[in-house]
Amino acid sequence: MGTLNLSLPEKLALKVDETVEKEGYASRSEFIRNLLRFYFYSATEETKTGEFFLPFIKQPINQIESELNKSDLYSPEFIKSVIAGLKKSSLYHENKTAAE
Repeated sequence: MGTLNLSLPEKLALKVDETVEKEGYASRSEFIRNLLRFYFYSATEETKTGEFFLPFIKQPINQIESELNKSDLYSPEFIKSVIAGLKKSSLYHENKTAAE
């Protein structure tokens, strides 16, 4: 992974910190990466052919589990481990957001 140092005016840095906390990002870096993905997703022709990343859209954990089960691609043990990992993640942690 490459490193990028970014300087921001204090007011903008505070807004970033507020958004990181409010939206449940793990760090400023995670938030900035998401912004860049969204920018490149929105601004390029590659999005029309599906050759670029899609922005993350939070889905209820029970919906994710159901879709993984329906796919018949993964073992029950794997699905259980994915769901357990999601519940520990910054966006789904029970103390921060309602996951289901």
